[in-house]
Amino acid sequence: SVPWHLTTVEAVRDVERVLRPDGVYALNVIDHAPGDFVRAELVTVSAVFDQVAMIASPGALDQSTGGNYVLVASDSPLPVQDIAARVDERLDGRGIVLQTVSGDALDAFAEGGELLTDAFAPVDQLLTPYGS
Repeated sequence: SVPWHLTTVEAVRDVERVLRPDGVYALNVIDHAPGDFVRAELVTVSAVFDQVAMIASPGALDQSTGGNYVLVASDSPLPVQDIAARVDERLDGRGIVLQTVSGDALDAFAEGGELLTDAFAPVDQLLTPYGS
């Protein structure tokens, strides 16, 4: 089960508060189509941090499968191309393909996501059970 109190804008603000100015917050979100939870978490993290990117498999991004979504956030510029190159380098020869998205593509993915707050965080209802 997901600890809902760690998914809210208030919790993300606490993370931002303790990061160094050039610090990076990375979190793993597991979700399946239609991806309501990952979209909500993207909206929530984006409400706090100036820069956000996401790393996921092509199937997770097009919602044909579920999986892991790694959100990366910072108030400093994120070297998205360098992050993507480093991910590709680490996975070389393993048969795993991941994509890194940011900017307009990430905004389009997050469209319709709900801001999670301490007063409104229906994480259990947003999560799609595996195999559904």
